[in-house]
Amino acid sequence: MERVLRVAFSALVGSKYAAVVDARMAAAALIEDCERIARYHTDLSDAEKAALVAALKDCHEANRARNRVIHDAWAARPGNVMVTLRGRRESHDVTVTLKTPAEVRQVADRVADAADAVKAAMTSALGSNWPLVEDRLRQELGHDIGADQGA
Repeated sequence: MERVLRVAFSALVGSKYAAVVDARMAAAALIEDCERIARYHTDLSDAEKAALVAALKDCHEANRARNRVIHDAWAARPGNVMVTLRGRRESHDVTVTLKTPAEVRQVADRVADAADAVKAAMTSALGSNWPLVEDRLRQELGHDIGADQGA
């Protein structure tokens, strides 16, 4: 999903140099910035904007669920069940949630489905070449933008 969001960000900005900025952004920031750009994008119809914003909202929800899977502490329990332990910075309380492997797979499916929805909305709005914008600078440089962050 993050890769799709980076490509979408560059296409919405309309510049190969957007890849320099999006290389440093986390998924949540990419989603928020893509939503904001889509709302103001003058080349998109109202229907295209609505479809893209809806797809990005799905990304937001999928990313939130993904973050729980990635960042919560996990403990395996008997009976094909895992337990997540989620704490909060402002509290010493811990929330315990039971998850089955199937539920974790559902989160992965949500992330994939959200990315597919963004791809479909972007293709509908900007045509099939929208992914090429982000790749232009990479091709000119001969490497990924994130590969030279120290330069």
